[in-house]
Amino acid sequence: MDTGKKIFIVGLLGTVLLLLFFFSGNRGWQGDGIPPYTIAEGVVRGEVYVDGGHGYTGENPYLQYFKLPSGDIKYARLYVPVWNSKSGNSIRVTVNGKDLTIRQEPDYVSAWGVGLYCLETNNSLHSGMNEVSISPEIPGGGPYGTTLVAVCENRSMSPVKFWINEGNYALAYTNNKDNVTSTFEGTSPGKNSSLYTMVVAGTEGEKDELYFDSMNIGSDIFRSAQGKYFDLFSTSVSPQSTESSLCFERGDEGYLHPCVAVLVSESGSNDEYLELHEQKNAEGEQVPLPVIIVCLLACLAIAVRFRKR
Repeated sequence: MDTGKKIFIVGLLGTVLLLLFFFSGNRGWQGDGIPPYTIAEGVVRGEVYVDGGHGYTGENPYLQYFKLPSGDIKYARLYVPVWNSKSGNSIRVTVNGKDLTIRQEPDYVSAWGVGLYCLETNNSLHSGMNEVSISPEIPGGGPYGTTLVAVCENRSMSPVKFWINEGNYALAYTNNKDNVTSTFEGTSPGKNSSLYTMVVAGTEGEKDELYFDSMNIGSDIFRSAQGKYFDLFSTSVSPQSTESSLCFERGDEGYLHPCVAVLVSESGSNDEYLELHEQKNAEGEQVPLPVIIVCLLACLAIAVRFRKR
């Protein structure tokens, strides 16, 4: 076999090995993820509680306390974003001292192992102070934080309409994804509303942008404000149409993962309901083109070096 063919085979094998190593399910790119979409919506006479914290610390167990308002809990969802999610890892979650679950695979995972666990906690919470304990078995990783969204009924209050959106989408220079949009269907124009977003991997000083119905509502707001790599942002908004949109723009951020968006609005109806939607699954992994190019260039450099010898 002549030298040229040997170099070609070496380069080809090198490319295959690099792709298998870097993009295997255990250690590599795990896809762009899923843009936040509506998992639950409805109208309740009461309020929607949204709170969380406190950033990546490496502590085990990871403890967070939530003080819920008075009333009956109609629906609750606990979100646990984690770093370095790999096959075989798991988290154990207890609420008020009682085991809630032991989970291995996250509900959503993207990029280099950013995972999001979504746990229903309707029957585990009560009014007043609640303790959530998360024990991760994630070598070299752990929770970025945790966020609780709870729909609380209080018959003495006015009705509110709500949308709970969840997902995990990788905005990154690696995959050339600069923005992603999450929508809320059935909004009422002009109604006073509150917006909450949970985003991980934001960095202070790397300017990002957030738009609601095409109006800029913040710059550099995902800056580890609640703790390392964790942001739970809230603000007042007013829908402009019957379908409102929330657009996350990466800007100067190297990585940004929009995971949760909650909209709570004045209700134009007294008819109460809770509608739960089917959970979506991410499509197969897609290796980012820029990373493929880097691998190919690396193999080419090796081949050229062999030729010189």
